[in-house]
Amino acid sequence: MTATTVSTQTVTSPTEPGFGATLNSEWTKLRSVRSTWIIVGLAILLSIGVSALVSSVIGATVNDWEDSGLGSSGPSGPAQSSMSGMPFRLILLIVLGVTSVTSEYSSGMIRTTFVVNPRRLHVLAAKAFIVGLLGIMVGAITVSGMFLVGQAIFSSYGLETASITDSETARFLIVFGLVQATIYTMIPFSIAWLLRGTATAITASIGFLFLPFMLAGSVPTWVQANVLRYMPDVAADSLAGYTESGATTYLSQAPAIAVVIIWLIGLLIAAAVVLSQRDV
Repeated sequence: MTATTVSTQTVTSPTEPGFGATLNSEWTKLRSVRSTWIIVGLAILLSIGVSALVSSVIGATVNDWEDSGLGSSGPSGPAQSSMSGMPFRLILLIVLGVTSVTSEYSSGMIRTTFVVNPRRLHVLAAKAFIVGLLGIMVGAITVSGMFLVGQAIFSSYGLETASITDSETARFLIVFGLVQATIYTMIPFSIAWLLRGTATAITASIGFLFLPFMLAGSVPTWVQANVLRYMPDVAADSLAGYTESGATTYLSQAPAIAVVIIWLIGLLIAAAVVLSQRDV
């Protein structure tokens, strides 16, 4: 009788990466793409540069104006006047939020991402965290830079300046630096998951975020009061003190915060549902 020895080997299946590894992977992908730093650099340089240029023009020509508005109190004065580069910052934040998603679809990398990590919602959450944090950092840098450069130029011309110690000015800067940056990064980010195309997602995001503000003065009062003031960017203007309390589109603090949170979370949930239910 021959004895047969059976050798058994334990086969270990590869484990899916944890959330920390997913975060690291998403950060590596984002920072390794050259366009990310081009967008960030342009957002900072254009917003601060344009604000410096316009502030210099204001200082040089202020005596020719009947009412410069720089001496008024609150954020509608010198603080707001130093934010001329804001549109460049907002458009580039939209581009950052969209391309962080659509670049993977256009290159086909998204398939590899989901093969390595089949837990799609983990990927979505990790990417949202990284992109949102980068957007907030860009928002804080650009708003601080525009404000400081603008006030320095106004001071050099002997004009009234705003102080960060003023509560209304601090509120204005915090909301525009952090809250508005989050809106203009994360809403386009969510729309990009829904549409998957760069051009369509950027166009839809610009229309969704810019049109309510642009149309506010040309639509009926009922639309302003019942539709436009519940849009995220318009609500952020109320939070910042940019919209006066008597305006039709004004929302008090608590409802404005609720509107912003509902839009951000609602669109992220929509993106998560669509991502989990359809093929790549």
